[in-house]
Amino acid sequence: MNKAADIEKAIGSHALWMSHLRQAILEAHSTIDVEKVRAEDECEFGKWLFGPRLSAEDRASSYYGEVKHLHAEFHRLAARVVEMASSGRTRDAYDLLYGEYMTMSGQLAIAMRAWQDKLRARG
Repeated sequence: MNKAADIEKAIGSHALWMSHLRQAILEAHSTIDVEKVRAEDECEFGKWLFGPRLSAEDRASSYYGEVKHLHAEFHRLAARVVEMASSGRTRDAYDLLYGEYMTMSGQLAIAMRAWQDKLRARG
């Protein structure tokens, strides 16, 4: 699989997190491991982002830096949603999910698409 396709797969899998987080809020005492959610290198995209498939040139790009930063923030906010939900702060969890988290998720998707476009143009 090429790098642009890897990013496409990651965009889809990260979009699914919204439903996982909604479920965590509904269940209140979620079985989701907060530290695993917080870890930016535990999801498939994180493993790819920090793994050997990317070259030094890829890692030196501004696209990589932006995506890496936003991806870490995405995971930090997702973990906060789970923490709030599991501590009974349902309203706060929903506010974060449909506010800052959604904004961050959109920014991450946009940055990933920009990097994907650059990779496709590079061939």
